Amino acid sequence: MITNERVRRPISDQELNRRWNAARKVLIDNDLDLIFLQGSNLHLGGYVRWFTDIPAEYNYNMTVLFPKDDEMTIIRSSASKVPAWALRGVKEIKYAPFCPSLNYTAESENALVVEYVRNRGAKRIGYCGKAFITTKLMLTLQAKLPGVEFVDVTNEIDWLKAMKSDEEMICMRDTARIHDAAWSALSAIAKPGMTEQQIRAQLVELLTNMGSEEQLMFIGTAPQNVACGMPTFQYQNRVVKEGDYGVLLIEVSGPGGYYCESSRNFSFGEPCEALAKAYQVCIDAQKLTADMLTPGRPALEIVRAYNEYVSGLGYCKEGRLYGHSQGYDLIERPAFMSEDPRGNETMTIEAGMCCSLHPYLTDDVQTTYINDNFYVTENGAERIHKFPQEMIIL
Repeated sequence: MITNERVRRPISDQELNRRWNAARKVLIDNDLDLIFLQGSNLHLGGYVRWFTDIPAEYNYNMTVLFPKDDEMTIIRSSASKVPAWALRGVKEIKYAPFCPSLNYTAESENALVVEYVRNRGAKRIGYCGKAFITTKLMLTLQAKLPGVEFVDVTNEIDWLKAMKSDEEMICMRDTARIHDAAWSALSAIAKPGMTEQQIRAQLVELLTNMGSEEQLMFIGTAPQNVACGMPTFQYQNRVVKEGDYGVLLIEVSGPGGYYCESSRNFSFGEPCEALAKAYQVCIDAQKLTADMLTPGRPALEIVRAYNEYVSGLGYCKEGRLYGHSQGYDLIERPAFMSEDPRGNETMTIEAGMCCSLHPYLTDDVQTTYINDNFYVTENGAERIHKFPQEMIIL
């Protein structure tokens, strides 16, 4: 275990070795010489952190090269260096004067990857997360390494990430705990006369002081009987008034970089009838689908059951993302998305996953949202958040 005072929650050597052994089995099973992957930020950069316990940050790419018979090589921007004591399972770290907003600098970064592959004589290379790999890197590799075969092993790595170890679940429960603390503090923070952004800022300070590594929050307010939506930061300048209600979505990572998310409605005074009714539908819909988090169930069944339930009561269906797994990434597989002819989730629910379920109902007179994380066991799902699911009356 790294004990350097600068790291709030290092992952243990034992856990990292568990991951590396599992990844090397993917290499062996697919007859690969190495796997490469990229990340550029904290909240959707889980591949690189899963392999290294080093986060990619600030939209600077970090490339990980994981060979079958050696330690890793990491390539990063020279603007964001990693201290030597933080490197575990890393044989070499190379830096390039790279910045993604300076397009021409991609050549220096990509040349290091090409050099690495040539020096190892690799012929079959796996990659994962093609949505994260830069176009420039992939085009360069294909052009300069014509004899190399590239194999997509995203499904295999996604499966490994989805199945949480005991150590990972300790981290996720700690993240859920600081979410719960923020909800407990909301009544002491949110007051009429504040802007939505000011409420958000005080919650961010609290969560940061409790060990959160990154904070994403949506907050929207409105008078009763008017939809408030869930505005992002740019649109959170409304002044809250007496009698208003609102929606707050907290999506923060805890110590160690693991994400949970939670959401509740709040109201300054008693909520109007439409709001109270819709919020209860959210609670009931979440319970319906949480009861379906059982091993072997196709993810598509979850969102299908949700949409049938809420539409039968006259509310809007979820057309995007009803729920998903979480971990180092804010959104991980399996994802509970509506059926799409261009492609659907193929991963089934299994014991060991930690999934978020978030019913969202909005129309002309209200917006309601509830969100919690559930740990899947052989006997069903356990809600890991402890804060009550009732609407918060301020």
